[in-house]
Amino acid sequence: MSQITRRAFIKGSTLCLTALGGMRLGLHARRAHADWQTGNFFVYVYLRGGIDGLNMVCPIDGPDRAHYEMHRPNIHLRTTGATAALPLGNTHYGLNFAATGLHELYGQGRLAIVHGTGFPVAQITRSHFDAQDYMEHGTPGSNTIGTGWLARHLQATGQVPDSAMIPSLSVAANAPTSLLGRRDNMVLDDPNSFHPNANNGNVDGQPRYKLSTTMTLRQLYQGNDDLHHAGTGAVDTIELVDTLGISSYTPAPGANYPSTGVAATLGNQAKLIANIAKRGLGLQVATLDYGGWDSHENQGDGTQGDLNQNQYANRLAGLSATLHALYTDLAAAGLHNRMVLVVHSEFGRRVRENANRGTDHGSGNPMLVLGGRVRGGQLFGTFGGLGPGQLYQNEDVASTTDFRRVLSEVVAGHLGNPDLASVFPGYDYPGPLGLLPGDPLFANGFDPA
Repeated sequence: MSQITRRAFIKGSTLCLTALGGMRLGLHARRAHADWQTGNFFVYVYLRGGIDGLNMVCPIDGPDRAHYEMHRPNIHLRTTGATAALPLGNTHYGLNFAATGLHELYGQGRLAIVHGTGFPVAQITRSHFDAQDYMEHGTPGSNTIGTGWLARHLQATGQVPDSAMIPSLSVAANAPTSLLGRRDNMVLDDPNSFHPNANNGNVDGQPRYKLSTTMTLRQLYQGNDDLHHAGTGAVDTIELVDTLGISSYTPAPGANYPSTGVAATLGNQAKLIANIAKRGLGLQVATLDYGGWDSHENQGDGTQGDLNQNQYANRLAGLSATLHALYTDLAAAGLHNRMVLVVHSEFGRRVRENANRGTDHGSGNPMLVLGGRVRGGQLFGTFGGLGPGQLYQNEDVASTTDFRRVLSEVVAGHLGNPDLASVFPGYDYPGPLGLLPGDPLFANGFDPA
């Protein structure tokens, strides 16, 4: 089997726009060196549109329950019946009835939930575009830095060895802003869409000779400018995908990725992450988007247990099933302790339902943190409360935890990168919440354990 180096892969990245030397991508790929078989990796799941976190994690008793029901007379989660929230242990909170897979992971101690995450008050915005830009750049209030926070993390960790063929992966049509500035990021939505070669056959009774599409493209991109290098890079990526055969994959038993309905694409994309993670190709970060959360109307009545009638619950069920399958798949391969997965959205929704039985743009929102090393089965942070004087601008769940605190703990405590000043410039990290067993930045000081 011929070998392929990371430099050759960089040349094959669809984002490669600079002149890169080295040999042309080989036709066969090798597995990464043994040092990458034990490296930790991070999966960043972004819920675009602003998920209604208050109907994902809601108060089921205590002082906030009455306010929750009052503000949401139609869409609140019930405490009995088919749409009853799933209790989160010995707390005042429950998980949406549709999130059974997430609830199971929480009960197993693998899923943690952080209350009230968002921006500092001075940078709070209810604009989708601004909020996503600020979060993915990692610089609330500014989007001018020119790189994404994940790209800066990878840069701060230093030179990635040649054995890491796919250090970063975006399972989407386009790379997210969080990886802006990273040229060795593989962007791949569906490996089944790559068909590099034409078939033999006859056309109008005349023989048609097999013609390699990639060969034709290479003939088109023989120059030395950025455009030609980008074109050649795209061809190399096609060959890499074709050679690795990553379109054919069998998940581990019990890893039931959604294959129909609203989350079918999400299931296939998460399956691709598991596939590449298992191959030992040096994966360090992977990003995954799941949109459709801008629920201004007909979010779903609180009595609708039929997922076909409850659009919010239906979408959440797909997310829950996908994350449960991904964790199960990786755990079967012994990779669950190497992965931390964070679920994030640009903001939450208003506490009060609107006249269309939906919710409008808000502020504070839960973040989900999943992994074998995560101190799951717990709620972290502070829920700001739903009573008089507790809502931000009398409208929103308050943002009580800077989202960068959660991500900083993952970057330092799981990915082993202490250079948070480069990853989140201008942020004064106050220390870990305790999501992971110890933080090297506070090894001799603060540790919530």
